[in-house]
Amino acid sequence: MEEQKGKIKQTKKELFWEVFRFLLVGGLATVVDYLVSTLFYAVVLPPELIGQTWALIISTALGFGVGLIINWFLSLIFVFKAIRDKKQASSKKSFLIYLLICVIGLAISILGMQLVKVIPAFSLFGIADFLGSPWKWWMMKCIMTLIVLVWNYLGRKLFVFKS
Repeated sequence: MEEQKGKIKQTKKELFWEVFRFLLVGGLATVVDYLVSTLFYAVVLPPELIGQTWALIISTALGFGVGLIINWFLSLIFVFKAIRDKKQASSKKSFLIYLLICVIGLAISILGMQLVKVIPAFSLFGIADFLGSPWKWWMMKCIMTLIVLVWNYLGRKLFVFKS
């Protein structure tokens, strides 16, 4: 890494490994998100108990929140190594900015998950459900994960873990 006018310039190789670490940590946080979301949507607060809208909102928010906490700590210690000011990046202010980026990501995710209500039911491989939830729920969860993944990387890189 080179330093130019107060900025740290990453090589393509360093940027590649940063994105790789981001995806690795994001993958772990996503697995936790999916497990917590599935647990709440399919077992703890299923749609039959509290209605589909609330089940979607609560399960998505809880999974997202647990994933967010895991991601914050791992981002600080493992992902973003080309940080101009490490003390500032780990400050309360940076965490609040990080949290705001995540809340926007959560809103995008929740809004996208609402599309589950308008997508017609379908089956894959002759089965209508996967791990206790309809395929359309899983399809939207995956699509929203990809959209929020891009949002999170760009937001964190530009506003929290500045190089």
